[in-house]
Amino acid sequence: MRLLAASGNWNLFIGRVHPLIVHLPIGILIIAFILALLARNSKRAALRSALPVLLLAAALSAIASCVAGYLLSLDGGYDDQLLSTHQWLGIGVAVISVLLLLVNTRQGRWSKAELPLFIVLILLVSAAGHYGGSLTHGDDYLLQAMPPALQSFTGSKKPADNVATYTNIGDARVYEDLVMPVLSSRCYGCHNAQKLKGGLRLESLALIRQGGEHGPVLKDSMPEESELFKRLVLPDNDEHRMPPKGKPQLAPRELELLYWWIAQGAPTNKTVKELPATPRIQLVLEAMMPAKALDHNEYVPSTDVAAADHASLAALEAKGVKVLPVAANSHYLAVSCINAAGFGDEDMTLLLPLKAQLVWLDLSGTRVTDAALATIGKLTALTRLELKHTAIKGNSGNPLATCQELRYLNLSGTTLNPAFLSALPKNKKLEQLYLYQSNTHGNAIQSLQQQLPRLRIDTGGYQLEKLASDTILYHKKTD
Repeated sequence: MRLLAASGNWNLFIGRVHPLIVHLPIGILIIAFILALLARNSKRAALRSALPVLLLAAALSAIASCVAGYLLSLDGGYDDQLLSTHQWLGIGVAVISVLLLLVNTRQGRWSKAELPLFIVLILLVSAAGHYGGSLTHGDDYLLQAMPPALQSFTGSKKPADNVATYTNIGDARVYEDLVMPVLSSRCYGCHNAQKLKGGLRLESLALIRQGGEHGPVLKDSMPEESELFKRLVLPDNDEHRMPPKGKPQLAPRELELLYWWIAQGAPTNKTVKELPATPRIQLVLEAMMPAKALDHNEYVPSTDVAAADHASLAALEAKGVKVLPVAANSHYLAVSCINAAGFGDEDMTLLLPLKAQLVWLDLSGTRVTDAALATIGKLTALTRLELKHTAIKGNSGNPLATCQELRYLNLSGTTLNPAFLSALPKNKKLEQLYLYQSNTHGNAIQSLQQQLPRLRIDTGGYQLEKLASDTILYHKKTD
């Protein structure tokens, strides 16, 4: 028999009071046990007068907890063996509580049974609590949180999970390494072999595809039609929302991962690099890469330099140029002309005294022209260079060839000469090139990509892939 939560009834309502009252007899019985131990000393014998009231309250609340627990069990979705063990342990707690009350009121020859009954009661309470937690969180919830030293001591240490670490997120398996951990941390607690809410188990893709009592929860390539995803984005007060209100919710990036995985057909044994990535999921995946420390950041040299001359810094700041260290306790500098639109070719010489410290330079939106490239070529420590929306054309080949540490170059919104792109292979460390809204030259870009295979060239013009759930309109063709 299963009482549907959606309909609402007195039995289910009383049953759900069980988690609220079940802790009451536990607390009372522990206090009674402590008082009984203290009262064994003749100097504290007066404490025994409180025991009858405590044991009466404990017995009544334990019986009430058993009744509420039984009504809650009728809702279903629990492992039968765990549930049966928890029920009988709870009944045992109630019976021992009543016996202790009788022993305490009778005393006499029964008084010797009080301490053994209390010891048995504490053991029953502990076991009932453990199995109650297993019903709610899974049978290994306690062992999962056990420190390694304690696992070794108790002999309960489980084999270490075979979890690979990735220096490149593209090597991660989408389902096994990215999706399964999300389901494990957010969903397994209610959808496992011990707690089968809605008849649904999620421990494997085969079980997910089986669905639950209300049918399939996964429709390949259609996340908007898959209950596995739809229930994650319902309003907080919707009774069908998963995880339920009050439980830890999925982070935005976890939702994006699930959506993308389902949209790709919910595959297994596929790595990130084997599946097409939308711009949104690309951002999520890049954010999952381990953060790099300053001394391992390819955009910052590994060796430090002397501090820049204060007079040179002041001369730039007088022009409205922003000069900041790239990180705390570093002498390397980032220069930005975001607030200095009037910065032009004649001002470029102000940068030369900083050529040892200057690694990030942003000249976007300024008045610089090709004449500035000669000066930029002398800034040999540069790793990032932004020239967006400037008059740079690169008519004189590649004056940047001397910037051998350059890894990032943004030329969006410029009018480039093909010869400039053809000369960029001399910058062997170049990793990212942005040419959005520039007069890109297909042949030059193709040649550049062949010579620098690791270079990521972004020309914009993104197009989102079409999903099966997209609306398609058919129009009758007329002559």
